[in-house]
Amino acid sequence: MQGVALVTFPAISTVLTSANGYGLSSSSYGLIFLPQVIAAIAASFLGGKLSRLWGAKHLLLLGLMANTASMGVLLLSSLWIHEPTVALPMLLTATALMGFGFGAVVPLLNTFIADFQPQRVDQSILMLNALLGLGTALAPALAALVVGPGIWWLLPLIVLVAAALLLVACRAQPLQLSSNDQDGGAKAGLQQGDPGLLVLFVLVAILYGLIETLNGNWSVLLMSRRVESPPQIASMALTVFWAMVTIGRLFFSGVSRWLTPKLLLPGLPVFLAVVLAAISRLTSGDDSSALVLFALAGFGCSAMLPLIISFGQKRLNWLGESVAGLLIASYQLGFGLAAFGGGTLQQALQLPVSTLFGWGAWVALALALLSVCIIAPKGLASLSQR
Repeated sequence: MQGVALVTFPAISTVLTSANGYGLSSSSYGLIFLPQVIAAIAASFLGGKLSRLWGAKHLLLLGLMANTASMGVLLLSSLWIHEPTVALPMLLTATALMGFGFGAVVPLLNTFIADFQPQRVDQSILMLNALLGLGTALAPALAALVVGPGIWWLLPLIVLVAAALLLVACRAQPLQLSSNDQDGGAKAGLQQGDPGLLVLFVLVAILYGLIETLNGNWSVLLMSRRVESPPQIASMALTVFWAMVTIGRLFFSGVSRWLTPKLLLPGLPVFLAVVLAAISRLTSGDDSSALVLFALAGFGCSAMLPLIISFGQKRLNWLGESVAGLLIASYQLGFGLAAFGGGTLQQALQLPVSTLFGWGAWVALALALLSVCIIAPKGLASLSQR
């Protein structure tokens, strides 16, 4: 549900920007995602503290309520679809609610999974995030079925019903974390933990967010402008990217005994650097090559975020249940930098879209180096002492 909900707004982008729909300009369309990023970062960052204050279950229920309300406001805004002065504030409210829902629900799901299956943390979190990726891949497919016939409102209605049903179901579950003294444990851990290691994990999450969003937000534009693909082929690049993110997470969850985080965390960014460099060199007519490369990019991205979270929960255990929220907040910061910063750089410097992917290759190499540091923090500490 959360995966479909998160991609609902981009999935109906043609409705939001077309003259027959909301008629948003490009700048207004980009603006509606700003509250989502801010709210997601705030909810993820403060999630640990709110969870200790209100309880993890109550925060999860609030997140599901926010998802339900987001889809409700989106549906309600359709009554003023041709009145942008009314519809735009409602859309901004809807995306802010979605950001809070995502920022509250996803870190808690990762925390619950790690707590419920402590012997299989890496596999469980990979599987959980594979389901999240399945939702993000499903949303464009569902949108294709309902946008064309003019019944686009069915997509947010489906998400609203699903979120409401999950809200009812979760209320009936205990959803208790094993640690009862979470607040005290976290405070004690702050005195024993390694702040330098925490900074490294935050930087890794930010850089990964940049790379994933580069592919997720700019692939269609590169396909249409650089490769000069027709709209159907350009949209397929985004579909294959998210589909391979899901398939890759399923694959890596099955081979986690052999391909450990210590191998994958530095190895996948190197693989991504090669793929992004190849994408930056695409030219007109390279439709097939582009689709293959975006599929490979999705495969390279697939295991990174789940592994960063699961590995972080092991190495940053002194932060308690705040780990997942902090790392997802950092990931969302990378999302915001790529989503808004990429467009600003491109417009200000008059850069081709392919240049952004070339820069992304260097970001991936930096991610690989930082990943080496987080899997060998003692070696890094000794190096800094020298």
